Amino acid sequence: MIKKLKMRSQFSNFLRNMSRELSRGMEYASINKIHKTAGMIVIGDEILKGQVTDTNSPLSCQILHDLGVKMKKISVVGDDITAVSSEVSHFSSSYDYVITTGGIGPTHDDITFEGVAQAFSEPLVNNTEIQALCEKYNHQCSKIKLSRIPLSAKLKFYPELKFPRISVRNVFLFPGIPEFFQKAFLVVAKDSFQCSGRFYSKSVYLNATEEQILKDLNSLVALCPAVEFGSYPKINDECYKLKITIESSDEETTNKAYLKLLELVPKQVVVDIKL
Repeated sequence: MIKKLKMRSQFSNFLRNMSRELSRGMEYASINKIHKTAGMIVIGDEILKGQVTDTNSPLSCQILHDLGVKMKKISVVGDDITAVSSEVSHFSSSYDYVITTGGIGPTHDDITFEGVAQAFSEPLVNNTEIQALCEKYNHQCSKIKLSRIPLSAKLKFYPELKFPRISVRNVFLFPGIPEFFQKAFLVVAKDSFQCSGRFYSKSVYLNATEEQILKDLNSLVALCPAVEFGSYPKINDECYKLKITIESSDEETTNKAYLKLLELVPKQVVVDIKL
């Protein structure tokens, strides 16, 4: 009899734990459904050789994050049509939005249009609107290559930009030159990468090491499955040693986790939560 009661108790505990884990998983999944996902493909041998520093990725990550879009992956590929095609195909089926940067221009190594067309088994066709723009802005030597785009490509014009935004299905093609990319991305991002969700973030700065607050942080992570925590040590800084970030898709959830963290860590190690 005692043995049966013990087994029944163990089984009840098992069910409770399973129910708790399932509930947490469903909470996490439901919150993340409201966020669109994105992947970025940076194209260019010059990036892989270290001849040029990629500044387009950080900018796009910041802007997309502000829009509630979650950047899931950034890939760098060389000027190779097959490599670009393979990556575009994989990203397009994996994420809501795909952003390519680089490989758009008049020279032999500008192969992004070809790579994207190959990814979707499409031919390149001459676009008279882009051809006319090349003629208008005296890009006569560029018009033949620049105006040949994938068959299903869509153009969207913006008054602030000379050239239209070009997209093929869920793939958005941008130039690689940082000045051109930045201007275009700032103009088209809000219209192109729409998302119903938003991220709510807070930060806590501590005069403590990760080892010193590890137990408290781990317990908080387990307690708040719908919250993403980040831990970033700062070396040789006079103000603080560690920055903890707290982020979720719900403002109240973020605030509760933030206040709980302040309860858990020793008050004397909190430097300035307003930095």
